[in-house]
Amino acid sequence: MTRASSTSITCETGPRPGLPDTSLDITIAGKGRVSTGDHTYTYARFWSDPDTWGGLFAPVDGESFVVSKGVNLVFDIDHSPQLQAVLVEGSLIFLPDDDENHHRTFDARYIFVKGGRMEVGTEENPYDSKITITLHGTIDDPFLPIYGNKVLGVRFGKLDMHGPKREPTWTRMETTSEPGATQIQLMEEVDWQEGESFAVASTSFNPREAEERVISRIDRSDSSRPILIFDVPLQFKHFAQE
Repeated sequence: MTRASSTSITCETGPRPGLPDTSLDITIAGKGRVSTGDHTYTYARFWSDPDTWGGLFAPVDGESFVVSKGVNLVFDIDHSPQLQAVLVEGSLIFLPDDDENHHRTFDARYIFVKGGRMEVGTEENPYDSKITITLHGTIDDPFLPIYGNKVLGVRFGKLDMHGPKREPTWTRMETTSEPGATQIQLMEEVDWQEGESFAVASTSFNPREAEERVISRIDRSDSSRPILIFDVPLQFKHFAQE
């Protein structure tokens, strides 16, 4: 059933007609077809709905599952089990919560998007609450050929991950930091906040010397070159000279 006014169109759909994606095709009598900007109407299933899993149980710790081609699965619970492998041939969609402080988590050892789509916010509609996607495993775990282990891989698929825009998303250090340092000075102002995580890139030939820390305090006494202060000392030297 469709209702229309001069400013909106409201459609109530019936059961999904089949597996192919459903596009929007709107025609106004006497004027022609309406441009939809490549938007599509998505028939989706929700993780929390027992019917999504055939009336049985949703996956539990250690299990794997497939999002089949033509299926759009919306992850709408707060925390997933620690999954073994997730194969996405349809769409796996993470929608933000109305509460910007709401925190959702998703845990797996392998996530492989094969011809499908994984969406964690889009450029037009970024994910503006909190989400943590954690890949579990060790360097000795079995490898997916070409892609490796503990991996989020994409093959002939699409991965959309967009959060609120940050300015800047990365910057340079003002001075070299030595092992044991608990602060670094940046070359420019940032909009980063206390409690957020940041990464310091490796500056040696060993990429494993990249380090992640949590900001405990920001000293902005020099407004153009803030100092990030953190509790866990750095293990490696990070070079910042020319």
